[in-house]
Amino acid sequence: MDYYLKLALLGGGVVVIGSGVLLHEWSNRRRAKRLLATRPALDPTAFGRAYFGQSGRRAVLAAQVREALAEHVPYKLDGLGPDDAFVRDLRMDELDSMSTAELVLSLEKRFGIDIPAEDAQRILTFRE
Repeated sequence: MDYYLKLALLGGGVVVIGSGVLLHEWSNRRRAKRLLATRPALDPTAFGRAYFGQSGRRAVLAAQVREALAEHVPYKLDGLGPDDAFVRDLRMDELDSMSTAELVLSLEKRFGIDIPAEDAQRILTFRE
């Protein structure tokens, strides 16, 4: 085969693989958005009061954690529920393989705490 034919075939393969990756990412975003759209839209403060309003402090903390989570997903979290799984429902691992680790680091920095790796692995939903 001549050089240009090989180059064209290689380029075509890259385009096909790249398109597949983009389609997969688009599909995951769409899936998460559909789930969130089925629920009432709540801003972070209303979310904290609605699901963690047992005390004012818990509600404020929940609102702040939700704001941190919003920095790590490419869509609005208006319909977020406290039992939505970060991986299964919000597709965080599919959107960015490091997003869950980055969320933990963000929470540690925001609240000045240390979350041991063993504990971080057990955090599967917002409520946890």
